[in-house]
Amino acid sequence: MRCRSWRVVCWVVCVAGLACHAQAQVNLPPGFEIVEFAENDYGIANVDLNDCGQVAYSQWQAPNGHSEIFVYDNQDIAQITRTGDRNVTTYINNSGQLIWGRGIDRNPVTQLIFWDGRVESVVDENPDGFNGRAINNLGHVYWSRKISVRCPRQENLFMWDGANTTQLTFDLELSNVQPSVNDGAEIAWAKAQFCDNPWSAEVLVRYADGQITLPSPYTQNQATEITNSGFVTWLSTSRLMLWTGSESRLLLERSGRAALNEWLRLYVTIFDFEKTSWNPWVLDVTDEGMNMFMLRDSDYWFSDGSVNEWGEIATSWSEDPPNSRNRGAVMYLRRIRTGDSEFDGDIDLRDHKRLVRAMTGPVRTEGLCEDRFLDINHDGDLDLDDYARLQNAFTGTTP
Repeated sequence: MRCRSWRVVCWVVCVAGLACHAQAQVNLPPGFEIVEFAENDYGIANVDLNDCGQVAYSQWQAPNGHSEIFVYDNQDIAQITRTGDRNVTTYINNSGQLIWGRGIDRNPVTQLIFWDGRVESVVDENPDGFNGRAINNLGHVYWSRKISVRCPRQENLFMWDGANTTQLTFDLELSNVQPSVNDGAEIAWAKAQFCDNPWSAEVLVRYADGQITLPSPYTQNQATEITNSGFVTWLSTSRLMLWTGSESRLLLERSGRAALNEWLRLYVTIFDFEKTSWNPWVLDVTDEGMNMFMLRDSDYWFSDGSVNEWGEIATSWSEDPPNSRNRGAVMYLRRIRTGDSEFDGDIDLRDHKRLVRAMTGPVRTEGLCEDRFLDINHDGDLDLDDYARLQNAFTGTTP
């Protein structure tokens, strides 16, 4: 690979030792487009995305003030909370269930909230707060609870299955933090000794039949993500690592936290030293190497994001570092809708039958989920307008 004028990624990937294909300019993955929404003067706190294309996010309502939870669903935005509190760090599963942290009256977070689509429940309340939370598609909630914030620091993992809470780790002098969980209840997390200087941490994965520590040549490992197939990413002293199930691979020498899906599409932010900003990138990892796509090249700071199984990505940007709570918005990399509902390269009778079966008529319908790809005009329904567009684009089955 010949490294040219682009500022960061060329040398990063060369060091990683992977065959890499990337471009200096903005270059979206084929078949995708970007839309933005929820632009406001105070910024977005965090963003998460499920396989149905629903985007959950926390939006600041005033400078240094409270924040509320919202969900975007196929062009429609619903406000979930109206409490006037600090509602932050929300996650959404494929059933539309949400979790987030709440700080009463704009104070630091002390409550873990679960929302089932209609009613919210307090899963845990802790005056010392939490250090990471996750929800899977079974509706099971996992989190790290701060038990002692002074040295020896003590943080342990807990799980709530909708009825009962179970403690998962029992360390007295270590911090078990930042859990990530898949639908098989396999958990990845960081186990840290924050009281040492310098601090150290290792990544653990718990399976049904045991637990392993992922091999890493570095000592500061954190920010885990795990898929249903058991792929794990984490940051190791700002280096992006990938566990393939048999080995640990170094992907980038410097990046932000990664989100990944089963197809090893990753979303990361990479620092631009010239503009002093974090730009959003897509990495498609293969056995041969890695294809890289720059989504934006700007002065804005992009945050951690989320990627679903369709390869779509949601993130947010801010005019200044996110903690300043200046103007920002949600950015959504979504699939272009052509009528090819299976993304197999043609628009054929299978797509036609699926549209006929899912037809709603000209009535905006919540929760189209995978059928949203047949809502070709993005108006929230599946009607004769979409049918006509599909007919005009019909190709038949192609080899």
